Amino acid sequence: MPRSLPPAVAQLRLVRRMSMRPGQLEPNEFETALLKRFATQDPSLSIDSLHVLSREFTGVGSFTKFLCGGSGETKWDRHLGLGAVISMPGVPNSLDAVLFCTGNQPNCLEVCTFGDEHWDGVYDGFVVRKTV
Repeated sequence: MPRSLPPAVAQLRLVRRMSMRPGQLEPNEFETALLKRFATQDPSLSIDSLHVLSREFTGVGSFTKFLCGGSGETKWDRHLGLGAVISMPGVPNSLDAVLFCTGNQPNCLEVCTFGDEHWDGVYDGFVVRKTV
């Protein structure tokens, strides 16, 4: 007869499955939704076939760096605001995002909470809502 796991352990395993994992070389569904939102503001953005170089989680947000123009260049010459809020279960005051670009190439996607609210990288159940 299989033993059932304590609720905290079962929840931890569920959270791990839904969070962004290292080794994902393409944008995940959360990042893709944000990139598409940015592309509605600037149709010149080249968001197809992006390659993820790294993901960094800060506890209050994340940074996803993309291969930009075939190089690991980290310089950017412009940025776009999301123009929307990201509702996320477990984050009371939502999240925001900024996309740093080199020309029309996304370079770095920054996602952050408002204030110092904690976000652990789990994106299941997110909704992107236009601001008024």
